[in-house]
Amino acid sequence: MKKTLFITSLCLASAGWAIELSPASLSAEIPLVVQQPAGDVSEPRSDAKPVQVELLNPGVEPRQQLRLKPSLGVKQTTTMAVKMEMEVSTADRSTKVNKVPTMVLTIDTKATKLDTNGDIHYDFLYASADIAADTPNLPTAALDSMRSAVKKLVGLKGSFIMDSRGASKGGSFTLPEEADNNTKQMVQNMSKSLQQLASPLPAEAVGKGAKWRISFPSNVSGMNVNQTATYELIGLQDGVATLKTSVEQQANPQNLTLSQLPAGSTMAIKYFASQGQGEVIMRLNQLMPVRSVVSINSNSEISIKVAGKPEEVTIKTKLLMEMTLDSK
Repeated sequence: MKKTLFITSLCLASAGWAIELSPASLSAEIPLVVQQPAGDVSEPRSDAKPVQVELLNPGVEPRQQLRLKPSLGVKQTTTMAVKMEMEVSTADRSTKVNKVPTMVLTIDTKATKLDTNGDIHYDFLYASADIAADTPNLPTAALDSMRSAVKKLVGLKGSFIMDSRGASKGGSFTLPEEADNNTKQMVQNMSKSLQQLASPLPAEAVGKGAKWRISFPSNVSGMNVNQTATYELIGLQDGVATLKTSVEQQANPQNLTLSQLPAGSTMAIKYFASQGQGEVIMRLNQLMPVRSVVSINSNSEISIKVAGKPEEVTIKTKLLMEMTLDSK
């Protein structure tokens, strides 16, 4: 459940791949490589503003407090599949990426310690990562490039702490020995985002039909975004909760600073908005959802002014993404 808001962040990061799939005539006008800011890997900020949970409806009786209490030492393996469709346009030219290759990740998690206050210490590991061969029209070189980038996640592991409501309380990553600078940059961004991506459960006792909302600002790949997530408890029995989820993101016009742009070039967000919905089945004695399916629609418009060129390039992007999680 707490991974729901992470989907839109993944959506933004993955958009760089789809832009690279555009025809040469389009990408030649956009000399942009989407990467995370450089820097050393660090722990999540302990002074970040806590995520606030607003209970909208407590639901019907009987009610209970939803608290996570995973079994210690039990490895949970989660398979995550991400599918995308994307349309990118500039001036009077557009292209539709009917199907970006599906990204498939396998994640191992294990709770290692439970504190007396309910805090959960846990480890995770990216055990495998690959690109599915489900896009026969994609050039082999492009597919190989994507697969190589995704496989760099394999071996990335970390140890973290969250409270019994699912709110992050810090932790750290351990990089594979062969990790390159791009991987280190990506992990740094992930590390700083842990607290703002957490989606804690409500403090109050709730029953079927309960609704709660989480609203907070965040920073996604250098862009300041306002996020709102709403959850509805549609089923609760024998420690298994089923929830409907919805998420919205919106960014005001703003300038972006990317070291990958040529010196003297500028980039600005003119518009960004996304909406998503899905369903999550979670066991309160497990770290990851048993099953989760969430779809996201996003629309964005950015402008790029390349140093030495008189014209400003405006890029409009429509992205549809579906992510599924299955754990065992």
